Amino acid sequence: MPHSVNKIMSEAMGAMKDVKAGFKGLSGVFMHLMEEHGKVGALIKRVAMSDDVAVKSKLYPIIRSELLAHEAGELKVVYPALAEFPETSAITAAHARQASELEAAIAELDALSFGDAGWAPAFERLAQLVEDHVDREESEFFPKGQQVLGSERAEELLPQYEAAKRR
Repeated sequence: MPHSVNKIMSEAMGAMKDVKAGFKGLSGVFMHLMEEHGKVGALIKRVAMSDDVAVKSKLYPIIRSELLAHEAGELKVVYPALAEFPETSAITAAHARQASELEAAIAELDALSFGDAGWAPAFERLAQLVEDHVDREESEFFPKGQQVLGSERAEELLPQYEAAKRR
């Protein structure tokens, strides 16, 4: 039962992000990325609200996997496309710095057991980094990327992103 509640919450957050992306004029890969932000955000909130080691041990590996695959797909497909244009090339460097911070926070968590006293503060740090990263992407990077790349290119990037994410 708890698994289905988490899945329902995650799916609902993803759907809300889709609506928000549509209002912002985002399409293709940018809309999809916002949906993924919503889904992983719901899982992060669930872990942050729980003191239960079983919840942490069940959901953190999913969060970790989703974050790393998401970033890998972005770094291999989305941000190289943005680097091709002078208007968005600086975004690529800013994103790379944030991605490195996220990976370091994940590595810090990976070194701790779920029952360790330092795990919750380390997870809070990761949650804050993810929130800041998502806010910047959704308010700045994605709208600018959509404007520069256009809808057709944003649609073309989606299957490439999905393929890179699976690798």
